[in-house]
Amino acid sequence: MSPSILLSQFFLPQSAVSLGRFVISLDEPHQDFHDSLRNSGPEVTERVQSQYNSIRHSIKHQNAASQLTGFLSSSFSKRLKMSIQITADQAKTYYLNNAGQWFRDAVKSQETREWIERTIDEGEAIYVVVAYHTLINARITAQLGGQSAAGGTLSVPVSTALTASGVVIPFTNAVDPGLGGFHGHIEDEQRQFISPGEQIYAVQYRKVCWKWFSSNKVDEITLAKKAWWKTYDGVRNLKSEPEDMIKVELEDEIALEGDYDECIIESGEAFVSIA
Repeated sequence: MSPSILLSQFFLPQSAVSLGRFVISLDEPHQDFHDSLRNSGPEVTERVQSQYNSIRHSIKHQNAASQLTGFLSSSFSKRLKMSIQITADQAKTYYLNNAGQWFRDAVKSQETREWIERTIDEGEAIYVVVAYHTLINARITAQLGGQSAAGGTLSVPVSTALTASGVVIPFTNAVDPGLGGFHGHIEDEQRQFISPGEQIYAVQYRKVCWKWFSSNKVDEITLAKKAWWKTYDGVRNLKSEPEDMIKVELEDEIALEGDYDECIIESGEAFVSIA
């Protein structure tokens, strides 16, 4: 099973991402995408968990919710360079049912086929959104104890760092220690923010793999079991056997490159932070 990727901007509104979407970036599923005409009403399984809290008092009492929010808090802390704790009223996961068959049906659309060919020609990888994870009314607590700003202001205001990274607004009356004119030392101060409504924080993908081939080398019985079509923009590999067809499939795993942090929760699902 492919891991779910934490969004680098932390949160996206639920309307920004849809199941079955074709994307070219694991980090920005709301940019440069293609929604197949067939994904207007995919079959979806929904899983709900309540009382997400990253404050864990005992390791042996951790459940999937505390494991995951602990990892999410750690990821926030690492990227914002401050101590972050996250709680939420509820968490949900939405899964695309029978993703393989849905994909084979989706690529029957000429518009989708042409988008795939064009994207391959542009040198981009292609992924399909098969699940996403949300938090409802997430509350973010930034622990500011021990920071100092002698002679000036803190380099990055807490509210600026969070609001620039997601749809987060402050809901306390505490003074933002990053505001101009602050002097001295902050001792165990906290600043709280809320991400209202249901927000996406992680997305799971399957990668689209493809292969060009010649129709002269494949029989119709074999082709009937695959997602394939004759290319729309001419043959490939003119120096040998003309490759006038393309076969596409969904891969189960995604090979991630570079450094990343991973958390595997008790259900066996993996979450990755690549930012």
